[in-house]
Amino acid sequence: MDYERYYLDLLEMMNSSFKKIASGKYDKKDVERLFELSKTGRYPHIFAEMAESFSMMVIKVEARDFHLKQLINELEETKLKTT
Repeated sequence: MDYERYYLDLLEMMNSSFKKIASGKYDKKDVERLFELSKTGRYPHIFAEMAESFSMMVIKVEARDFHLKQLINELEETKLKTT
C-alpha cells in the first residue's frame, strides 16, 4: 500500500470539507465524511482526532444557529403582540 498517497488523499478530502464548512457552504455529505473519518481504529489517530474536532465545531455552530433562529422567532412574535 502506498501510505504517502493514502495520507495525502485523506488530507485533501479533509481539507476540502474544512474549507466548505468554514465558508458555510457545506452539505450533509461533507459532515458525514467527517463523522466517518472520526472513527478511531479505522483511520490514523491524528486524522480521526482532527475530523472529530472539526465535527464538534460544526455541531456547535449548527446548535447556535438553531438557537438564534428560535430567539428571532420569539422576538418577532413578541413584537407582533405588542404592536
